[in-house]
Amino acid sequence: MKDSLQKKKTTDIQSQDGLDLSRAILVTVLTPDCDEVEVQQGLDELAQLAESLGIDVCEKVTQRRKSFSPRLLMGPGKILEIAEHAKSIGAGLLLFDRALSPPQFRNLEKETCLKVLDRTGLILEIFHRQAKTNAARTQVEIARLEYMLPRMVGAWTHFGRQSGGGATNRGMGEKQIEVDRRRAREKISRLKKRLEQIHKDRENQRKSRARELKVALVGYSNSGKSTLMHELTDAEVVIEDKLFASLDAKVHTLDPRAKPRLLLIDTVGFIRKLPHSLIESFRSTLDETRSADLLVHVVDASDEQYKEHMETTVSTLERIGAGDIPVLLVLNKLDQIEDPVFSKVLKGSYAKAVLMSARDPKDVQTLKERVQDFFTRELSLHKVRIAMRDGEALARVYQSAMVLSQVEMTEEEAFELEIQGTGPAIARLQRLDSLVWLNGKETKDESKEKAKEESVKPLEGP
Repeated sequence: MKDSLQKKKTTDIQSQDGLDLSRAILVTVLTPDCDEVEVQQGLDELAQLAESLGIDVCEKVTQRRKSFSPRLLMGPGKILEIAEHAKSIGAGLLLFDRALSPPQFRNLEKETCLKVLDRTGLILEIFHRQAKTNAARTQVEIARLEYMLPRMVGAWTHFGRQSGGGATNRGMGEKQIEVDRRRAREKISRLKKRLEQIHKDRENQRKSRARELKVALVGYSNSGKSTLMHELTDAEVVIEDKLFASLDAKVHTLDPRAKPRLLLIDTVGFIRKLPHSLIESFRSTLDETRSADLLVHVVDASDEQYKEHMETTVSTLERIGAGDIPVLLVLNKLDQIEDPVFSKVLKGSYAKAVLMSARDPKDVQTLKERVQDFFTRELSLHKVRIAMRDGEALARVYQSAMVLSQVEMTEEEAFELEIQGTGPAIARLQRLDSLVWLNGKETKDESKEKAKEESVKPLEGP
């Protein structure tokens, strides 16, 4: 049963209008202002994205041009040549590594009589397949509809116009495309309202975790974050060797014995040219990253493009407002690096990073200790006094910090506590008017700034 379901998922785009969409030709354009290596890397990554959907990449085609054609992106002669070759090898799909405008979509499909997708459309299709939860499905559906809305023109011309005017049949009525676009806008509006409620629910969940320490695993897609989550917490997570294997943020406890609790969050992976619409749609998921006390930036060090992946992750973090959170760099998949010299170069260049393999229990334990050491360094020691009758404040202290000692002051009808906590946790307790601080305060901003100075700068190295 499971195999049949998996087969259905990978074959339901294989036939449309008699075209075999399981076979594709990848297309891109190289202009003088483009970096040839980056263009080729983008094409290789497009192939990975296609293969994650079960699409067989038959060939990759690059045309050198002085500029992009506003009508077809590339020359009409080259387009016809590609179309004829695609039909001769049974490929029904053209995948472009460039963003195509709605007119370019229409013109290309009209000229080639083939199905056309650009990078954004392919990523949206992957997200649509991988979305499992209500939140992820809602977010992806909004992004897909907004993407398709301007591309609907001409898609329903065979329907003509709806007849209108009732029995008297006055007027030509409404074009089917106009009906479809109106319905799409209405659906987007309904989905956005549903998503706002999801945002509110997620925000309430985050507030309930506000007293706990949060570590977010971030990085390029397929860098090994989910594997690390499993090895660090024994949590059941989806682990697949492909881009965007999981879309939803998953939260698990790193060490149940620790006080306050240390939560580990596995977030959606990043990728170059990540569509802006997806970043906007996945706001609630990305909010988990913004609320973290520490970011563990996971990098696939065995990938030849690891530096570009690091840069993409850093720029995306800045783009979503998480650029000022302390970072611990993890160079993962060290076991897949065949050149021992390169491994030594990495160790020398990224002295503060954790070089590891998520499959090695010793390396996993080292990472866990580094994360715990980070918070130990950030922990500050304080003495506070709380009235015995203020049970709520006492409970908040025990939830937010480690209580090292508690002394009952009978005459004062109060407790004196020696506590240890992170800057953010102490800052939250300082907002309680009923606490009397006996040895000064350290503000949240001071603590975060100190922690940031000690964190790894992720773009050092070769």
